[in-house]
Amino acid sequence: MKKKSFYAYYILTTVFVLTVNTSCNKQNYIADFINAKGYVIGKETCNSTGTKDYWVIDLTYLQNTPRYGDTLLLDGTAYTNVIKTKDLAESLQHVGMAVSLDFKVISANKIETSGCTTASPVTYSLKELSIINQGEIR
Repeated sequence: MKKKSFYAYYILTTVFVLTVNTSCNKQNYIADFINAKGYVIGKETCNSTGTKDYWVIDLTYLQNTPRYGDTLLLDGTAYTNVIKTKDLAESLQHVGMAVSLDFKVISANKIETSGCTTASPVTYSLKELSIINQGEIR
């Protein structure tokens, strides 16, 4: 009886050690997107319906965030890492909301909004971020 218990223990231990050893040699997962966190600070007013307008986001939620965006003076406040996006979910479209954004692409150049249908458009010349995943930071 003791011999069978020893063999069972030996086999289980060997399987465990081999499993841990082989799983530790895997490559680290490298995401194919970038995550940035920030605050919704405003919205362009260009289209009469408002549904196609850009939302303006300051990406300085965390210290030492890489600089993706541009500098913008908005309502007397200077922001240093600002982008704009049309992809912001309706549930996140509130000024002051903290958001987490996953993205792959930010335009290399500033985007000038054109083709406005409102009488007095308010637009900003900023880089555009294309969101692939997003959520609220609580």
